[in-house]
Amino acid sequence: MNLEKLLDTTFNCRCGRSHKVPIRNIIYSEDALVHLPGVLSSFVDGRRIVLIADQRTFDIVGRHAQEALEQTNWLVHQIIVPDSNHGSPVCDDTTHNWLNEQFPSADIALAIGSGVINDLTKWSAFDHDLPYAVFATAATMNGFTAANVAPTIKGVKTLIRARSPLAVFAVPSVIINAPSELTAAGLGDTIAKPLSTADWLFNNIFLEENFCRYCSEIINSLEAYYFTHPEDIRTRQPAAIEALLNALLYSGIAMTIIGTSAPASGGEHLLSHTLDMMSSIDGVAHDLHGRQVGLGTIFSAAIYQHILRIDIPKPLSLPSDIDSTFWGHLFENVRDQYQQKKPKLKTIREKLTDAETWQTFIAAARQQVRSPSEIKNCLKSAGAAHTFADIKCSRERLLAAVLHMHEIRKRPTIIDLAWILGILPDSADEIIDTWLTT
Repeated sequence: MNLEKLLDTTFNCRCGRSHKVPIRNIIYSEDALVHLPGVLSSFVDGRRIVLIADQRTFDIVGRHAQEALEQTNWLVHQIIVPDSNHGSPVCDDTTHNWLNEQFPSADIALAIGSGVINDLTKWSAFDHDLPYAVFATAATMNGFTAANVAPTIKGVKTLIRARSPLAVFAVPSVIINAPSELTAAGLGDTIAKPLSTADWLFNNIFLEENFCRYCSEIINSLEAYYFTHPEDIRTRQPAAIEALLNALLYSGIAMTIIGTSAPASGGEHLLSHTLDMMSSIDGVAHDLHGRQVGLGTIFSAAIYQHILRIDIPKPLSLPSDIDSTFWGHLFENVRDQYQQKKPKLKTIREKLTDAETWQTFIAAARQQVRSPSEIKNCLKSAGAAHTFADIKCSRERLLAAVLHMHEIRKRPTIIDLAWILGILPDSADEIIDTWLTT
């Protein structure tokens, strides 16, 4: 697949829908800064730009971007997003409100950074009905080209539809030399794709959710670069890092054109979101999103391993409510998500009695998922997080997240199915001890 040919196109897909790719330019070049002013000028008539970064990303690229723009007569309004108590900015409603208060009149916005800065800029630009672009500083997540924002609102990890960037810029030497934990986090986010696709098929088969084969396969051609030789990620091989970044960009495009996070986010992501939410309750620091997703992907693959052994499912009753003690002040907001999911869980339980539906799902999942050993070995060889100690999380805390992560989202995942079938909570300890301890 040629990424350049996909940009700024609209096409009819075999899934029956028309897909639009609004991203116009992706510039991965050592002279990306040289191209920056001209490309942005092609998007808007005015010359007022708001540049948003944190202090680290400003020092790496932001200062040079500002100079390049000012030298070509752009009026640059700079906003440096402050760090949180845990040492880096967060994408939540409080920071969003603060940013909107600082937001000037402008013609376009430019994010300098990766996950949090990109999401905050995307969110505020959408609020102000402005186009935006992003200058990436690390291959750390798949949100660069996505229209979605994944903030924490009232303590609950949420998904908001905004608008994708018109352009993505990156300097190869910056991406290649980014902190290794950031690149490894990008691998953790990317490696989730086979499991998230299996969850998407699960929702398609049991709940008739729309499924697009094209979007599910959009990064398949790049998988060999990071899955077959993950040590190339650890040793910063340029071809492997570029392939990883492209996989993240393709993944974001898939989410944009289908209109949901389904192509790239399933039950495996819930572990990361839950750990983040637990942090907002008790103040214990959490790790990078992609590093936590890597563990969630191993866990989800182990759940699938249990499910694929079942010939005749025997659905169990689910708890009627969530754990109010565990969620504390977030209880009502989490409960609202869970209550919206309950009718879907009821439908899934009913369809589990149909042998043909079950076998259709098992056949689809078996073709899609990878084993927990394959995923763990890939992450380990790449120098990425693959145990709870790697993300500085205790076993007790990880187990708590595992036992409550099905409660936080209204969209069913394989984690819900594991509860319906009794795999959870019964096998949680075994999976953690087998796959996430050493």
